[in-house]
Amino acid sequence: MKPAKGSALLIPAIATAKVRALGRLASVSLARSAHLFLLAAVLFVAAVPPLAAQAPDPPADRPETAGAGPQQPEPGSGGDRLVRLVFPDRPSLRVGSVLRLDFRLRLQGDVRDFPPGEADEDGRFEMTRRRFGIQGTLLRHFEYELEREFRRRNAWRDNFVNFSYFDDFQIQAGKFKVPFSLERLTGSTDLDFVHRANVVDTLSPARDIGMTLHGRFRRRAIGYDVGVFRNDGENARFDFNPGAGRTFAARFAARPLRLTSLSGATSEMEVAIAATTAEVPDGLNSLRGRTMFGQTFFNPVYVSGQRVRLGLDLDWRPGPFSVKGEFIRVSDERRNQGLFDEDLPPVIARGWYLSGTWALTGESKFSGGLEPRRPLFRGGAGAIELAARYERLGFGSSFDEEPELTTPRAANLLEAVDRAWTLGLNWYVNHWTKLQLNAIREAIHEGRSPDPRGVFWTRVLRLQFVM
Repeated sequence: MKPAKGSALLIPAIATAKVRALGRLASVSLARSAHLFLLAAVLFVAAVPPLAAQAPDPPADRPETAGAGPQQPEPGSGGDRLVRLVFPDRPSLRVGSVLRLDFRLRLQGDVRDFPPGEADEDGRFEMTRRRFGIQGTLLRHFEYELEREFRRRNAWRDNFVNFSYFDDFQIQAGKFKVPFSLERLTGSTDLDFVHRANVVDTLSPARDIGMTLHGRFRRRAIGYDVGVFRNDGENARFDFNPGAGRTFAARFAARPLRLTSLSGATSEMEVAIAATTAEVPDGLNSLRGRTMFGQTFFNPVYVSGQRVRLGLDLDWRPGPFSVKGEFIRVSDERRNQGLFDEDLPPVIARGWYLSGTWALTGESKFSGGLEPRRPLFRGGAGAIELAARYERLGFGSSFDEEPELTTPRAANLLEAVDRAWTLGLNWYVNHWTKLQLNAIREAIHEGRSPDPRGVFWTRVLRLQFVM
């Protein structure tokens, strides 16, 4: 007996629905598999210290940085063999003093609790970083790094070569971070919080292709970094916004207390000033204001002319405490952007943050990141750190003689402001593994907010494995 005509049409529809359902199920399964993979890596590294960690520690004065002189053989590395594979804290291939090749892996996964209505269809877990790279030295004075994210868009990260024959005058070329902002120049796995301050994420340039001249002198108390880049960074390019063109950047940093009789962690306070300048093309090409997790509260406006960034930052790490702060201001000209082709006052974006940390277990960040004295399952429970940060980010114009409006050609733009508190708890399980818990309270003033009251909370747990 032939099936009814309606039944014949219904069968393909049912099959299509089943295929879609299976696709959604597969997507969820993949996300859960990634989650389980990250958890397994964290637990494995926490419970089973690598063999290299059981070997005697290398001498404290052995140079680890490239171009610092001949390397001493690590215990169990094969002595003076020409080619050897060692594992001081990550796999490293050495070919005499000619080549050093370090293998890097970075995994980060976030479990988030969004404000009501903000969770996406993929759920609350996201693998934020799946990054593999190599770095090292060639012929002692050429440092290199190649790094790629496991994703389709914008996959290549830092890819550069640095010539370091002279410590005071080094040349770096390739794709890397524009020298602007203390927290932007800090690696994502070394942050005190799950995310950089929104001020930094929104207003700093991030990576681009270019070349810089940089160095340090006077007992490394004074440093400089000047260069030219193809554009003004990845952060300025989004949707149909091309960002600014050729960008000139400069950053000068100083540790003035090194020039005094003070020593140790007290003398390591660093202050810096940075600036960039570029030309922005005509159009809706200003920067945009977004919350910590991507909700737009200030839309781009019409600009044309020069874009100038100015940044000031402070970094001090006296023992188990640390204090950081930054101020950033971005000005975009609006030439011939009025209704009658008149010049409009520049659009101004400015923001600042102040943060502090305290290692409850007593570790110091004097030499860089925090390293637990007694890792988990090696005589202790790792290191525990408390962190807090307050920040403010605002968009408006430098003209207050007319009524405030939100239209993209208004002379006096209505200022939109995002204020945020972030409270954090960091657990450094061992050298490779870190867990971070952040609670973020944001308040939007005169802008679009995901909460009708303008105030909302977001909580996020990050699991991190770095080798």
